[in-house]
Amino acid sequence: MVIILIYFLALALLIFIQKKEIIQGIFKTSRKTHWIVSGISLFMLQLSMDQGQVYSGIIEEKGLWGLWLFFPGLICAAVVPMVLAPLWSKLDFITDNQFILFRFSGRGARFLHQFRSIYVGGLIVSFLLGFQVLAFSRILEIYYGFTSQTAIYITALLLILFALKNSLQLKLKLDIFHSIIYGISLFLIFYYVYYASGGWENTLTKFNNENPYKSNLLPPNELTQEWNLLFVLLGIQWWSAQLFDGGGPEMSRFTATKGKWNVIKASLMPIILQLFLSILVIMLSVMTISMQDTPESEVGFIKGIFNAVPEWIAPFCVLGFFAIFITTAESFLNWGASFLVVDLYKTYIQKNRTENHYTKLSFGSMAMLSALALIIALNISNLQNIIKVIFSISAGVAPIYILRWFWMRINAWSQLSAMLSSGICTLIFHVYLSTYPDAFRLSPMDAYSWQLIFVTTSTTFVWLSVMLLTPPDNSATINRFRDILPPKKQLLKSFTLALLIGISFLCLNLLLLKWVF
Repeated sequence: MVIILIYFLALALLIFIQKKEIIQGIFKTSRKTHWIVSGISLFMLQLSMDQGQVYSGIIEEKGLWGLWLFFPGLICAAVVPMVLAPLWSKLDFITDNQFILFRFSGRGARFLHQFRSIYVGGLIVSFLLGFQVLAFSRILEIYYGFTSQTAIYITALLLILFALKNSLQLKLKLDIFHSIIYGISLFLIFYYVYYASGGWENTLTKFNNENPYKSNLLPPNELTQEWNLLFVLLGIQWWSAQLFDGGGPEMSRFTATKGKWNVIKASLMPIILQLFLSILVIMLSVMTISMQDTPESEVGFIKGIFNAVPEWIAPFCVLGFFAIFITTAESFLNWGASFLVVDLYKTYIQKNRTENHYTKLSFGSMAMLSALALIIALNISNLQNIIKVIFSISAGVAPIYILRWFWMRINAWSQLSAMLSSGICTLIFHVYLSTYPDAFRLSPMDAYSWQLIFVTTSTTFVWLSVMLLTPPDNSATINRFRDILPPKKQLLKSFTLALLIGISFLCLNLLLLKWVF
């Protein structure tokens, strides 16, 4: 507890020293930062409280090959750093939602801008925050012995308190602070779990004895549905649901960095770090599984850690988990509040109020989003299933986020129809599955594979049809947008290089896993 008290005292001191920066840079930094600072901030943003828990649950249920749910995303990992991050930096918006008014024209642009302000800034961000609140509440529940509801309430309260000082300019500095805490805690956790499990060789022996197929990178030959799912993940999911254009909380880090190559270095840095970190987390997951007498799925990961680390070091490990949680959660809070205040309230409702008014409203919006996250966290239980829902809602939408940079015929109505249809199609599929739960029991593909195919195909058909049935943007808007783009040959070259780098990342990831296992 002393360690946690010292942390909050150090944090309070830093906030007091930087209090002016809290007000001046809530959603956008007033000066450019070093690319390493932006890179570390991006790395901490892309960490997630759920990673170890979800990996542990998947490996316990299926084995290493179950992680192909995430592996194909590496194919597109370098597209944003190599192609799109420099363009975001050049545009230098406060929010990525402002891109809509720059890229599109007419009523469609205004309606999409307003809709996305509410839909993403309010609903989607609350959902993502609820996911993070649930993941961290499990730490409190297991370590302190709270009930699940009490742990969620405490986590949400902490989030609300941190929302009241959540400023991007201060946050970039705090991300460095939190990355140091996380790095030390991860080292300590790995060290103690390694020895508590009897070493890596003992872990592998026990893991393989229980089920020799679980350490394979590919599913057993007789599992037809799993093989077909693998082909769907490799053939569809990475571009349909994971290849977005770098908008979101990441954009503010791109605009905080000066110079094209600095932006590229800053945005590549977290991908490389995450590549090696994921191997450590997978190893930790396997070690905690091998320490369990009975399978405990996602929560077994946390229990294994706290059973392994000494009591005197456990509070620092809690602090390490908190560093991941609050860094990611604050980023989502800042992103959502910027949509609600800058894009919605300040643009359409109250344009000429004082900065003090907008500042108070910004922090109030973050507190409100934290409260919504509490409600959502109280009503979800399985992290892996939620991830699949998120992938499904994104299915078919991701391509239009990329294509809108290069295909000028795409308009605001196209993007809006893609966002709506993916959500509606996901809902339709879930209603069908709840009505006919055995519909895919004898099918060569599982329900999730059919869901991805159905949502991707339907969403693509809808937005292409809407694009052809609605007028294009006016020439002035299109020409203004073209002015910020590099030549087509350069774009194509950068995109091709990014995909080659991404494929190399995927191959390296598999080779590292093969070497470790």
